Parts: sequence; C-alpha cells; structure tokens
Amino acid sequence: MNPLQQAAVRRKIFYFAAIVVLFTLSMVWRGVIAVPLSDLSRPAKHRLQQAANWLASRTILNQSYQLDLRELEQGEPELAGESLRLALTGSRGFAVAYLWHSAIEAQKRNDFHKLETRVQQVTRLQPRFITPWLFQGWNISYNVSVEMHGSGDMYFYIARGIELLAEGERRNTHTVRDPVAGERKLGSPDIRFWLAFTYQNKFGVSDQVEVLRCLFQLSCIPPGERNPQLFIDPRTGGVDLARFEAFCRKYPHLVRRLRGEDRRVAAADERTRQRVEEALKCPRPEDIIQFLRDNQDVPSRYKNANDLHDPDKQFPVLPPRFSEEYPHPGLILGDDFSAYQAARAWYAYSCLPLPPQPVDEEGNPLPWRTPTPEEYNQLLYRVPRAPMLIIFRQYDPRCQSYQGEMEQKEGWFDNEGWRIDDPRDDPSLWWFPDADRRPVIVGTERDWSLEAWRKAAEMWRKHGYDYGLEVSPERLERYRRLAEKLPPGLNLFDIPQDWRNRPEFLARAALTYYEQNRAVTNFPYFLAQAEAEAQRETMLARKTLWQAEQARKLGRKEQAIRLYEQGLLAWRNVLLNNPRFHRSETSERTEEETYEYELSYLRLIVADDERVREKANQVVAPARAIVPFLSLPFPQTHRQSQLNANETVERLRPLVPFLPPPYPHAASDDPPASTPQWRSEAREEIKWYVAENFFSPFAGPIDPNDPAKTPWVRDSIKESVRVNFGIQRARNRGTASAPSSGENPAPAVSASGSNP
Repeated sequence: MNPLQQAAVRRKIFYFAAIVVLFTLSMVWRGVIAVPLSDLSRPAKHRLQQAANWLASRTILNQSYQLDLRELEQGEPELAGESLRLALTGSRGFAVAYLWHSAIEAQKRNDFHKLETRVQQVTRLQPRFITPWLFQGWNISYNVSVEMHGSGDMYFYIARGIELLAEGERRNTHTVRDPVAGERKLGSPDIRFWLAFTYQNKFGVSDQVEVLRCLFQLSCIPPGERNPQLFIDPRTGGVDLARFEAFCRKYPHLVRRLRGEDRRVAAADERTRQRVEEALKCPRPEDIIQFLRDNQDVPSRYKNANDLHDPDKQFPVLPPRFSEEYPHPGLILGDDFSAYQAARAWYAYSCLPLPPQPVDEEGNPLPWRTPTPEEYNQLLYRVPRAPMLIIFRQYDPRCQSYQGEMEQKEGWFDNEGWRIDDPRDDPSLWWFPDADRRPVIVGTERDWSLEAWRKAAEMWRKHGYDYGLEVSPERLERYRRLAEKLPPGLNLFDIPQDWRNRPEFLARAALTYYEQNRAVTNFPYFLAQAEAEAQRETMLARKTLWQAEQARKLGRKEQAIRLYEQGLLAWRNVLLNNPRFHRSETSERTEEETYEYELSYLRLIVADDERVREKANQVVAPARAIVPFLSLPFPQTHRQSQLNANETVERLRPLVPFLPPPYPHAASDDPPASTPQWRSEAREEIKWYVAENFFSPFAGPIDPNDPAKTPWVRDSIKESVRVNFGIQRARNRGTASAPSSGENPAPAVSASGSNP
C-alpha cells in the first residue's frame, strides 16, 4: 500500500471515529444514552457523580420531561396525523399551503364536503398551531352555516364548527403540575373562549335563534324520549294526548318555543310582524310531532336511545369535569339547560390557564392589568390574545345575566308556569279538549328568571371581589395613604424596578387600574342590574309588563292598558329603590327600557283611551274664556249626536209608539260645515301632551324637590328610542316644550271646518 493510500485509509478511520463520537455525544445530549455515572433518582455520593447528574439534567429528554414539552404531553395525540407529518419531512409547508388554497377554492364553489376534508388535513399537519383551529371553526360556524337554506343544515354546520374547535382544544391541552394549584389542565384559552362565544352568539342573538334553540334542546334529549312514534295512538292514529302531556310537562321550554307566538300578534306592529312571521310555528300537537320526526337525526349527546356517547363525540360539546358548578359530558341535562350554560362552562374552563390575580399584603385581590410575559411562569400559565384579561374573565357572570334575560323574554318568571291553552281562545285552538275543566299548566317547579338573576348577582359579587372590581371604601382609603408615600407626579411606568413589589407601588397601581377596569368592563352597571333583577319586586314588575305586551299584541287593549298602568307603577318603584340600576354611570340601557315600556303604553292610550280625550278637552277649556269661538279638540262627533238622539227616542217609543227616529240613517261622521275644527296634527299633539303629562307615571322629575329637575328618562334617550320604533314626532312635542295645563296649547283651527 503506497503512502497516498495509507493516508486515505487513516483519513477514513479518523472520519468514522469522529462520526461515532459525535453521534454518541449527540445521543447522550439528547438523552437517548444515559450519562455515565449519573443517577437522578438518588442523591450524588461524590463530585464526579454530581457533575454527571448535572449534565444528565440538562439533556434534551430530561428538559422535555421537566417542561412537559414532549409530543405526548402537549395534548391528545393523533396517530394518523403524526404519521403524515413524519412522511412529509421537510415538504410539510408546501402541503399546508396547497391545502389552504384548495379549502378556500372549495368554499367558493360551495363544495362544503371537500372543504371539511381539506380543513381536517390542514389541522392534522399543524395540530399545535391554534390559528387554523380558530379560523376554520369560526369559518364553518358562521360563513358556511349561513349558506344553508334549511335550519337543520344550518344547525349541522354550526355544530361542526364547534366540534372542530373542541377537537383543537383537546389536541392542545395537557396536564401540568402546578406547585400551588396542583394538577391543572393547561390548554389554549383562546380556543376555549371561542367555543363559548360561538354557543353564546349563535344560539343567543343570531338569525332563526328560536329554531336553533329548539334543535339545541333536541340534541340534549335522549332519542328514546323524543321518538315521534311514542306520541301516536296505535288504535286511532292520532295524538296520544296522555303521553304528549307528559312530554310537555318534562320539556316545557322546548314545547313553548315550538308553539311560538300566536299569529294574531303579527298585526300589532311591523317589528312584531316580521319577528313572528320568521319564527318557527307549531300551533298543533301534530306539528310538534312532525318537527320531532323531521329532526330525529340531529347531532346528539347520545349514541342510542338512552346511552350517552363518548365525551369527544357528543354535541353539545362540554368541557371535562373541572368543577361541580358547571355541566360536564357525564351529566344528564334537563329542560332548563341552554346554550348560555354551555357557554358559561367553556368560559370558566378558559380561565383555568390564566395567571393568578396579584394580592396585597392582607391577601385581598388587587385591581390589575394584563400581565406581560416576564411577569408569570409561561410553562404553567397562558394569557389569551384578546380581549384584555379583565374583560376575558367576566364572560362567565355575563353569560348568567343573559340566561336571566332569556327567561324573561320567553315569559318564564316565577313558578306560576305556562298555561298551554288560553280559555279566552277558540276551543278549536286548544291542545287538550278539556282545558276549561282541567287546565294543563307546565313549568311550575321553579322561579325561573328569579333564580337565574339571583345566581347572576352572586356571581357578579364574587367576580368583583376576586378581580378587584369592587373594593371597599376602607381598602381604597388605605391604598391612597400608601400611594402618597411615592414621589408626587411620578408616572406609574417610571417607578424603578426595585420598587415594583413594594406596597406603595402596588397601592398606586391598584388605584389606577381600579377606575380603568371598572370603566372598560361596565362592571358597576352589570352588578347593579343583577342585584335589582334578583329582587321579587322587579320580577313581578317585569312579569306584569310582559303580560301587558302580550295583551297589546293580541288586540286586548283594555286589558293591556290596565296591565301597563300596574306594571309601570311597579317599575317606577323598582327604579326608585335601585338608583344605581336606574341611572348608571356607564349604561343607558335601563332608561331605554323604561321609555320603551312607557312609549308602548302611551301609544295605546293616545289611540284608544277616551280618558285622554276628556282630559284634553279639560286642558283646552280655560282658553275658551279668552277665545269664545274656539272649539274643543274632541267634542262629541256628529255621528255620536245622531246615535244618542236615536237612543233617546227608542227609550220613549213604549210611551209614544208613533214617534219616528230623528236620524233614520245616522251614518254621517262629518260634523256641520260651520263648526271650526282642529287640524288632525294639533289633535294628535294635544293627546300626546295630555298622555305624557297626566297619565304617565314618569311625568315630571324623579324628585320634585330637586333643583335640577332630573327627569326619569333623558330627552336624548327618548329620541333614540322613538327612532328605533320608527315614530316621528314634531319638534314641539313632548313635555319639554308643551304648555302647562293652564295655558293654551296653541292649536291650529280651521274656520271652514276642513283641515288645511
């Protein structure tokens, strides 16, 4: 072997040895091969072993164990996706880009089956990247679902979007060992939040919300209990009323939603007509049974007639059990379960990964801002992308307030329940033939809205304490005294780093964030609202006003006026007893609701109450002493005079049989042409003036002794409500510009008797 060949062989041996050494070192560094002499399970006996243990603790494998960074610990594994990612090696980015483009093109062509396939492939290739889960979950629940014409198809795609988010949440959730809280489920607060928000939004305020709520309830009922064949009498082929009544008693919310409002209410006004026409209508038991038949295959929590499915295959999707207060996949849900409660569970679950709230030296939670990454352990906690943390935390109690509002809007107030058949209706509309003798009343086991609001008030109070939104005056004064020890005029962010944990700095920061957090969250109003609504007096006032509104819609005007008068007086007392609810610093909602109630009442009495016309004549009467020829705005009409004269003659006819009627036809509504008449605009003006000033419980200021004369509802809010109702008022209308009862309201009069 010549020297050149020997040099080549030595080089190859050297390269091979270097490769073996480097490979071995890399395996040791990765932790595949144990560091010699190391034993992390026991204390080191000498310095050499200490060094070996130190080196072993720094290996990649041991660090991944310590930091929970292994694939198995990052979330629920998925073997097919793992295999696909390994097979693609370095070309995964090109595959993901192609699949995203293909998914967008499939959606443009309304090829939603292909879209779903592409979405599954994209999420499998990047399961730890939460953006695809968030975007496609939103995309399917919102953009794809609204393309569906049938409510069942819309519901399916809303459910599919929620299920995709839930799958992403499982893929990105793992257990961490928190030294303070013990083991916790650490996952993405953003995915959990959007799961909750989709429930809240799609089943709370979206189009066709009544139908979607009914389908949501069907998903929670065992298929064996909603089988339409159960309610068919095999002998007659008609409805088995006994079984149907039992179903109504067990699921009163569902049955009431399915029945919907009477079509007669559509004539009340345009807004009501549109809502009633768009709502689901099942006016007969046969229609409800048909609805159950049409939606037997709705996504469900059950795998068969009575057995719950595995947690990851249920819909509605619920978080794993983390608290006894919230629903979980193993719980049997009743008729009172709603999408708001599912949203509440996910909102609470989304708060588990958040950093703990800072506390003062006495252990009380401090008002604080969203922490920066260096201020918390990022291996144990997560902070959401949006919204700001103090807003993120309050969605749980906010959702409970929505639950109370929903119960009120649907007519569930106390344990009086719902009488299915109204005895004033035509018996042909009754569901149960003997409803007059044995009325069927369902939903009598609970005070529905009252319980919901009491729970909301409790949650808001706890939330206010836990996150420094409600601080006692004594604590605030203590914070002020501590903050005064800092140099005056020093900006909060200019305080030196070594002062950041001192009580003086914490007090200054707490005072700053206290006012800021209360303003951005609208917390004072939400707390005042829940505390006011949790009172029985408020519930009774709301109930009376709701009944008045139903009577108005059905054309029962006298009953509606009487109920409005009772309800408005009760509501007035509620506002007097709850000033923070009535005139909140951060919300105008109570004033808007108050004027909506008042306006509905005023429109009724202006149009149909004879008392308003009589009072209008009394108001104008003093002006006739100055202007003798001025007519009354609402004198007895010519036709009424004719009818009264004929009635008098009919009473005298038994004594004078041959007496003829003075007005044989009595059909003319036109007054004599020589009588001066008020223009129609002026007549309407005086009626509104009288109604607002003499019949409304909210006429005048809140406190007559108040020099500022603060009104119950400000004029700007009244105007905005009128615009929302589509009511046009003249500029000089209303209590602000109308004359007093002793002044002439400046009517427009036509001497010719015609309206110019």
